[in-house]
Amino acid sequence: GGISGLSAAYELQRRGVTVRLLEASERLGGVIRTERIDDWVIDAGPDSLLAQKPAAIQLCGELGIADRLISTELPRTAYVLRDGRLRPLLAGSFLGFPVGLGALARSSLFSWPAKLRMACEVVVPRLSGGDESIASFTVRRFGQEALDYLGEPLLAGIHAGDAERLSMEALFPRLVEAERETGSVLRSLRSLKVAPSPKGAFVSLPGGLGDLVGALAGALRPGTVRLSSAVAALRRLGVFAIDAQGVSVQARAVI
Repeated sequence: GGISGLSAAYELQRRGVTVRLLEASERLGGVIRTERIDDWVIDAGPDSLLAQKPAAIQLCGELGIADRLISTELPRTAYVLRDGRLRPLLAGSFLGFPVGLGALARSSLFSWPAKLRMACEVVVPRLSGGDESIASFTVRRFGQEALDYLGEPLLAGIHAGDAERLSMEALFPRLVEAERETGSVLRSLRSLKVAPSPKGAFVSLPGGLGDLVGALAGALRPGTVRLSSAVAALRRLGVFAIDAQGVSVQARAVI
């Protein structure tokens, strides 16, 4: 019943497939959780959609809520904690990586040896084929400090995952493609012309991302969702037999 399960159920239903969605907890949304306290809307998990990855925005369009999307960008700076101090990310960076050497030189986030190592990215040989983790990619191209203060808090942090286990190919194909095309991420970023979204890089809904969960749930046929139904057993008996709390389901296929 998280965003993946809800989206899968919605898409299958659109294709005419009968779906049953089982959720162990008493609510839908998974890591998406929006709370309302007085006049405040607080997202306890993810708080926005990335405009450069348009699938969720397209989904909002299908659900009829795209016209409610608003920019969540403010004149603010992101900071990374180092040695007990909050240090600002590089000005004019792309996902924290320096686009200009001047900004890199002025940054207080990295040591001088780390700055020199990052500047030398333009001469690091490109990887010939194969996927790698965020950690492997970042250390190979930019060095260990780049992983500690960019790869871990930013690239892995926005996915709430382990940099050693998250795939660059799946999550940041733009950086991988930059290396493949020019042999250097920095060289590619400096020539990159990104068309800005009219709503900014990050968008959300007035009621938080819980509005997206509610719209998806409302688009499913009555009886599709069953809450408080943790799956206890899954058997293959010609068809699949799923035993959950208080319910038994037979299905041709299981996600």
